[in-house]
Amino acid sequence: MRRLLDHGNVVTVCAAAGAGKSTAVVTALDDIGRPVAWLSLDGTEAAAGRLLLYLEAAVSPHAPDAEGAATDALAAGLPLGEAAGLLAESLHGSGLVLVCDNVERVVESATAMAVLSALVRYIPPEVGLVLVSRVAVPLDASATCEMDRIGEIADEDLAFDVSEAAEALRLAGRSEIDPKEAVRRAGGWVTGVLFAGNPPAAQSPDRLHRYITAQVLGELPEQERRFLIRTSLLAEVSVEDATALGLADAGRIIGALRSRHLPVVWLREHAFAVGPQFRDYLQALLTLVDVDEYRNLLRNHAGLLIKKGELEEAVDVLLDVGDREQAWQLTLELLPRLVERMDLEPAARWLDSFNDADLQPSPRMASNILRVAFGLEQPTRGVAVLERNGWEWIQMMADFHQDSTDEALVLLVWCLWHTNALEQSRRVANLLRPGRARSIAEIVLGLSSDEPPPNFPEFAPTPSGPLEGLLMRVAYIYGRLQGLDAPGVHGPWRSVLGAPWVIAGLRATGQIEQAMELYELHRDKPQPLWLHGVDAAELMADLGRDEDAWNAVRTGWKLQGPTGSQVYAALLHLVEARLHLRLNRDTEAAMRALDAANECGAQSHSFIREFEMLWRGFAHLIRGEDTDARDMLTAAVASMQKTGHRLELVSAATYLSEANWRTGDEEASDRLAALALRAADDMGSVHLLLSALEDVPSVAVRGADTEPHRTSRWHELTTLLTRRGGLAITARNPRLVLEEFGEPVLLLDTVDVTPRLRKSTELLARLIAAPGRTVNRHEVLDGLFQSRNEPAARSYLRQALYRLREILPVDLSPIMEGDQLSILGPEIIVGTAEEVLACIGQADRQEDETRLITLTEALARSDRGPYLRGMSSSWVEARRIEVNERLLRARLDLARIAYRLGRYWESSSAVDMVLRQEPYREDAWLLRLSLAQASGSDDGVLATYQRYVAAMRELGVPPSAAIQLHVSRMRD
Repeated sequence: MRRLLDHGNVVTVCAAAGAGKSTAVVTALDDIGRPVAWLSLDGTEAAAGRLLLYLEAAVSPHAPDAEGAATDALAAGLPLGEAAGLLAESLHGSGLVLVCDNVERVVESATAMAVLSALVRYIPPEVGLVLVSRVAVPLDASATCEMDRIGEIADEDLAFDVSEAAEALRLAGRSEIDPKEAVRRAGGWVTGVLFAGNPPAAQSPDRLHRYITAQVLGELPEQERRFLIRTSLLAEVSVEDATALGLADAGRIIGALRSRHLPVVWLREHAFAVGPQFRDYLQALLTLVDVDEYRNLLRNHAGLLIKKGELEEAVDVLLDVGDREQAWQLTLELLPRLVERMDLEPAARWLDSFNDADLQPSPRMASNILRVAFGLEQPTRGVAVLERNGWEWIQMMADFHQDSTDEALVLLVWCLWHTNALEQSRRVANLLRPGRARSIAEIVLGLSSDEPPPNFPEFAPTPSGPLEGLLMRVAYIYGRLQGLDAPGVHGPWRSVLGAPWVIAGLRATGQIEQAMELYELHRDKPQPLWLHGVDAAELMADLGRDEDAWNAVRTGWKLQGPTGSQVYAALLHLVEARLHLRLNRDTEAAMRALDAANECGAQSHSFIREFEMLWRGFAHLIRGEDTDARDMLTAAVASMQKTGHRLELVSAATYLSEANWRTGDEEASDRLAALALRAADDMGSVHLLLSALEDVPSVAVRGADTEPHRTSRWHELTTLLTRRGGLAITARNPRLVLEEFGEPVLLLDTVDVTPRLRKSTELLARLIAAPGRTVNRHEVLDGLFQSRNEPAARSYLRQALYRLREILPVDLSPIMEGDQLSILGPEIIVGTAEEVLACIGQADRQEDETRLITLTEALARSDRGPYLRGMSSSWVEARRIEVNERLLRARLDLARIAYRLGRYWESSSAVDMVLRQEPYREDAWLLRLSLAQASGSDDGVLATYQRYVAAMRELGVPPSAAIQLHVSRMRD
């Protein structure tokens, strides 16, 4: 422990329950010569705001600058991560060692882990942080990027060796147990060693409790045993607090306990903390005491907590004892704090503990209840506010004309809208005074209206509130993707609760890898439903992971029931229909899903009705029912254009173009194809257009036929369609990376382990490039060793395999099963060529500006040199040609995009690089001629044309008619 703290400043102690973690840490820090702050977590800190306040309270006695650091940050509305960072930085100069024990009790809370991750990231170098947990501590990537700062102590470090086991067993009075056998049977686990030698009959679920009863409590006097059971209410037992519970003679009893060998941690001379397992058992015994005594203890405990200012804990105790009146008075004071720091689930739990008679909220309380309803996707909770208080009360709220009450009314509009109570939601909206809040309410209701859309409110530049999060959702449906695809620096209502719509915006603009990264950060969160039922389903479908897409929908349905949202029910049915059609072409199942959406009220909302008509029309198109498809899609496109719900206009116009062509209206078909292209460009969503064109590729082909130049957008789209080989993403943190450009380098956990035998590197590259990461041994012998029969070639393969297995862990080494060689998938093992080609594939789905950035970054990674420089097997040569062609194509794409954006210097540089490598590429010459024309010089056009003619003469072919025509038009 001391060595690790000297080397870095963060130590994780992760081991099984009963491994002696806390005892080991206490011993290691006993005389370290530095101040130590100890915080034992009990699970209530899963509310991240509460965790921050507890951390601040733990460190403040040792670091005066820490006092108020987190409290003030939360009050200022800063995100939890920033507040944690400020608290960490306030410890500078203190030399403190902060221990967080029982971290396993909060690892399921993403927000609590975000706080601990920020603490790890920002804690000063001279301050130590020790995280003690029964499970791995899932710190985020930003916290673990400097791995040398973080030390680890695990089960194997804590496990008893034979000498330690012998001493432990002797102290436990069990010297007759063979310590060597005990260590062997228990694997060194401390508790297992101590329980060694018991007969099989003792292996029952409450075995440890029986042990505690017999070996710990059973040896104590009755008064001391009663004292431990009753003080189990306290996280820290002191004379003062025990007395406040109503326990007599606390000082003497604590002094007597000090001499006992108990599983407690002594914090001061007359104060101790009981370990979690021991305390859990004591609290179980506490429930068996006399009912009146138990309730009296709880009341005294609540009074103590209130006196100490621990009001949130007091609310929980008061609710347990049934004192709802006092609990409600505290809730009135505390609920705004919980909501402000986004501890919405504890807030909801408190609210659910009161009945209708208790809940007579003030306007401020109503605002917070509606924030909880919105944040947890529980519209029925908001509707209950109206049902409980009536319209006169709502009118009174509206008459205040304050920002908070206006916000509350907008959130009530959202709640009612989600339950299909449209008349009531419009009635509430009409109570709002003219202004931003009313505009937001009207834009929400615009999703259900058949009229042209109202003016869309701008996002507030100040730290966001719930209305900004609401605007994000609506903006997505309206196809206002600009800015939505960038998380930005906002308050939690946009950055945290708005994350699903950021993911949706990233996906719609073709930034699949970024969308997937953000999804992975949020996938373990239970809310909101959109993240799982919509975002995940669409992402997985894009990546060809069909089963994962269906699993996401099933998760969405599990979350839908508690929300009470009919809008979400209809949308989930529409997602089902979309998957049935796009993944399986199953029109019968899709039609059933669409009918189910209508039963949930899809026709009540214009945007859902438009989606329903879109997918029903596409189903007719798949069936060959072209007239029905045309009529249905015509209605969908007309409605989308009128209402401004542009998100699916690209798909609807594309399918309608095909339907019109099939029914003989070529002019309408061309017009609708142009509409689809224009809508995609307006939204910056080539990805949505390409997805639709994959279903009806003839629309793109016909569009290209109408264009005279091969440099047109439709020609570019048809080229992109022919390249389509399935989107792919690569792992963010793979363990094994093969750098394939230039001189090959193999990195295992960032350490260079490049094999000396070059054939081993070729073999690994061959496996990485193989479909499914599996290849037949005969293919390997043919491609890498040019023989499948010669004993020397087979021997060479065995040697190459051996050298790989020599440097790689067993789980990362190639596996030979029969004639099949395989390795693990791209989440663990990657090659840089694979990563670069995946980025290029994603760039094909992005709008110009983003695509230019993606291509520039991808091509820069290939600048180390040619693929597997110095290697020359037939497979490597073929793969090098394939990779080089993809890179040239990508560089030419980059040149075209730069030209389209008016960045002529970038375009010229890229196209010249292409022509240096392949001087016979006519597409590159066409672009070079356009660049010469853009310079305004006819001489430049002619000079470029002469260079082109000379290149073609070397090839022995005449200049193409297309280029001659292009030059003639330029000079006219």
